Amino acid sequence: MISRITARVRWLRRVLNRTRLASRLLGVRRPSGEAEHPGLIILQIDGLSRNQFERAIADGNLPFLAKLMRRGHFTLENFYSGVPSTTPAVQGEIFYGVRAAVPGFQFLHRASGQVMRMYEAESAAVIEDELCRRGEKPLLEGGCGYSNIYRAGSTLSRYCSQDLASAEIIRRVNPLKWLILGVVYLPKILRMAGLAVLEFVIALADAVKGLYERENVLTELFFVPARVVVCILLREAIRFRILLDIERGAPVIHGNFLGYDEQSHRRGPGSAFAHWTLKGIDSAIRDIFRAGDHSDYRDYEVIVHSDHGQEHTIPYERKHGRDLHAAVTEVFSTGSLAGVEVWSRRPAELLGNTVGRFRNLVGMQSEGVEDGSPHPERQIIVTAMGPVGHLYLPQDPGAAELEKYALDLVKAAGIPLVLLPQPDGGVKAFNGRGEWSLPGDADKVLGASHPFLEEVTRDLVTLCFHPNAGDIVISGWDPEGQPLSFPMENGAHCGPGFEETRGFLLVPDRIRRWHHARMPATGTRVRGEDLRRIALHFLGRDGTREERVAERLRTGRELPLRVMTYNIHSCVGLDGKIRPERVARVINHFDPDIIAVQEVDCHRLRSRGLDQAQLIADHLRMTHVFHAMFEEQSERYGIALFSRHPFTKIRADFLTEADPRVFREARGAIWVKVEPEGGKPFHFINTHFGLGRNERMRQAEELVSERWLGSVPPDQPVVIAGDFNSGPRSRALQPLRQRFRDVQLAAPGHVPVPTFSSLCPVVRIDHVFVSEHFAVEGVDQPLSPVARIASDHLPLCAELILR
Repeated sequence: MISRITARVRWLRRVLNRTRLASRLLGVRRPSGEAEHPGLIILQIDGLSRNQFERAIADGNLPFLAKLMRRGHFTLENFYSGVPSTTPAVQGEIFYGVRAAVPGFQFLHRASGQVMRMYEAESAAVIEDELCRRGEKPLLEGGCGYSNIYRAGSTLSRYCSQDLASAEIIRRVNPLKWLILGVVYLPKILRMAGLAVLEFVIALADAVKGLYERENVLTELFFVPARVVVCILLREAIRFRILLDIERGAPVIHGNFLGYDEQSHRRGPGSAFAHWTLKGIDSAIRDIFRAGDHSDYRDYEVIVHSDHGQEHTIPYERKHGRDLHAAVTEVFSTGSLAGVEVWSRRPAELLGNTVGRFRNLVGMQSEGVEDGSPHPERQIIVTAMGPVGHLYLPQDPGAAELEKYALDLVKAAGIPLVLLPQPDGGVKAFNGRGEWSLPGDADKVLGASHPFLEEVTRDLVTLCFHPNAGDIVISGWDPEGQPLSFPMENGAHCGPGFEETRGFLLVPDRIRRWHHARMPATGTRVRGEDLRRIALHFLGRDGTREERVAERLRTGRELPLRVMTYNIHSCVGLDGKIRPERVARVINHFDPDIIAVQEVDCHRLRSRGLDQAQLIADHLRMTHVFHAMFEEQSERYGIALFSRHPFTKIRADFLTEADPRVFREARGAIWVKVEPEGGKPFHFINTHFGLGRNERMRQAEELVSERWLGSVPPDQPVVIAGDFNSGPRSRALQPLRQRFRDVQLAAPGHVPVPTFSSLCPVVRIDHVFVSEHFAVEGVDQPLSPVARIASDHLPLCAELILR
């Protein structure tokens, strides 16, 4: 155990030293001191559905995330993408709070008359400009973004859609810097080269398989280098940039790993090739998580999520023997629109976004544009990049003829679902089983077993009325058969399907508490706007404290109370370093309301003369009280209590005083009455018992006497926390057990955990006791490398509800 932890520390030190050297070469300044506010890193695994995520966990393709889930660091939840289930729409909701920012990945922008493809720099810039006017403040303001659609207010963005223009790349290249970095990162570069070669070999095997399955030869060969760039080089570049951002203390970072999504488009979401890429993504997340966990400047937390999933699809052309352009042309060859030219912007092979992103990244022009620029006033415009498409008509043929065209699209063209918005705000839906109305016939159109049936129906209706939606909306979704996608791809997303709308979200325990208490309306799912609220709250940008208190009073919901006890060992870690800020970081991990700490130094020479209680309180942004057990001139040593709620100190005194003949040192307690705003008051006592059995029994008797707990009326709630230097069955704790409950025994389904020593916990001597007024919701204990090394004790945190 010790050798494993020591090896990990050495590895992490090498990574951090290399990152710091790189940051100097790139002119990145490492800030001094400590940040007042925590930092947030949001990592997106593009296109990975909840079901495929669980399969990857079971198959061992995400070992680091699986380990964090086993340890209870992450809670797994459903992430609902909304409709369209595509990255530009979901990121618009997360970054700006705007639902359905776009009606698809490709669509006609009616105001400009241009067809937008959202991986193109110009398209992303136009839509983001609209989001800035319509939405709220961008989430990444002052932070960094990588491989996203939008810059979202970030001061530094790389590999986003707007960054892929060749002019942007040329402007940013500094050959000398990259040459020096190449020398510094030579081992890493060699590893990346090895991975690229391996990926290239796998890609060639994949290409051979594609040729065997009669795919297009040139497409298969072109996909090989594109796949290496997007799945390997881009991933490593994102990892490197985020490590630099952690070094310089960026407040919020969002990175999007594209490899799985790109592979899924080509070979399907369940393919071995797609799941292979998850191992590299998991490795990148591991490095980022550990670097954030060991940041000297800012206290980071990590959220991992997918923006959507993917459906396993059949390409429309493969099933029907002709492409969508030809089918639409045939349908509109009769009636009032007969003779009107059909325009579509369609590559012969559309491999997800991989080829398009690759062309943009290297500054190549897009190919496959047919008939030049569109003319909406005299052409039928078809946009269908994925399993959702839009048909824009140059004139209104009338309701009856429009319905006839819709029926022909289903029967003659073989399109699974056709939608027509109605003047009354509803939508007529046509599929192979008949004509239906939305939202009333949602089960007939979308499937009765859809996990988000009510919400996805509402979003699909809203999509049909989007300002940039087509006059006719088409979809490849069929709840009773395998869905279609209009490009040549075996995995797709954008529509209302079971898999494509159901992503996943890994919420850290520190954030989960607030999320579940404040947002119960989300039920079994979180969507983009909810994730935005969670992030804004964590970053302290969701309004004033008074507004949050008013919300609690208005809704009548009680937040769980988190109490913690922690012997901080004078902030001296097992590595010998005196680090109050590291102790505060361990405490902050659980976002507690009240913390009882023991062994606190104040102005002692042995701990560099620091006022440790004040430093920790400043870092936590909490009020505190300190009581000295030992005092000699200006040096003091004792216990402290921190609280985010107002409190009144009732007593801070000795339980037994120092007496060389009996007790080696004085022991005492701090007693406060906590008065949460809008909540019920309760008593809280922090104590630290002695090492001898007889003195501990004396101290326990004094604590329950009329001078202390004996004077508290039976109808008033009490919490006692501290280092009792006694096991749970010891005689010293009997007076407390007779009146109060041990939270580790009261928590449902919890197996009591030891707290000492931190490196290898074997004894349970730190305790939290509560009166019958509290329900114990859970007990937590951090097992991170930082917690194991920050002190010789592990903290103990209990989540309580005051009944």
